[in-house]
Amino acid sequence: MKKLLVTLTVAESKRLIAKGLLATEAVQKALKSGYLCVTLGTTSAYLVEELLGNYDKTKHIAGLVVPKGLSVTERDSRSSDAIFHKGKHVKGKKVIDVLDELGPSDVIIKSANALDANYVPIVLLASRTGGTVGTFMSPAAARNITVIMPIGLEKSIPVLYDDFSGQFGMDDWDYSIGTPVGAISIPGANAFTEIEALDALFEVSVIPISAGGINGAEGSVTLFISGEEDNIGEAFEFLKGIKGEPPFPHVEHVK
Repeated sequence: MKKLLVTLTVAESKRLIAKGLLATEAVQKALKSGYLCVTLGTTSAYLVEELLGNYDKTKHIAGLVVPKGLSVTERDSRSSDAIFHKGKHVKGKKVIDVLDELGPSDVIIKSANALDANYVPIVLLASRTGGTVGTFMSPAAARNITVIMPIGLEKSIPVLYDDFSGQFGMDDWDYSIGTPVGAISIPGANAFTEIEALDALFEVSVIPISAGGINGAEGSVTLFISGEEDNIGEAFEFLKGIKGEPPFPHVEHVK
């Protein structure tokens, strides 16, 4: 058994997660014979870039967190969800446009905002109708559509969703520095972090042992990776290759 230590910046983690998603059986099957629906979100944007090549990731965002607080992008600046049918990009479509055609062999990708202490993804809601997640979660549960929620470990929170569930909604805040939101947990979705990504790519075990940093490493995560010698060697070369991933491009169209 070999051991590997690595620190990943937020952008490096997003790139890793995107590549890991592509290595999963569920995503490969959806690309080959079904629908892969990649909804708006920063981590999801990296997956679209992996699939399409040159892609403006700043347009693949609705809600976002910036220094001033929670916010959203200007609606007319956004791309549609990235919908792929049997590997072909279907332009101008959203998940809701193909929802009636989706079933157990199809996959919806939805970035999350937080990962609670039970590894349950949480989505913040700045829409009165629940945003994108509000359009597909019930049909997904009814028809056993696979929902994968990519999220970096930097978004882990040391509490359970139940600790604040029901205590606020969009209209419940007395003061708000940033856009008022509600929140919903998605226990029926599959959280997909750096841990799952590295396992999908190299069949290794991953334990986060530290988080944070300075000089551009703010939000970073440090990982203890273990596995067979060949797998660890491949992971080492791969991780050296994604080191230096540039930060997410600056988003100008913040509402």
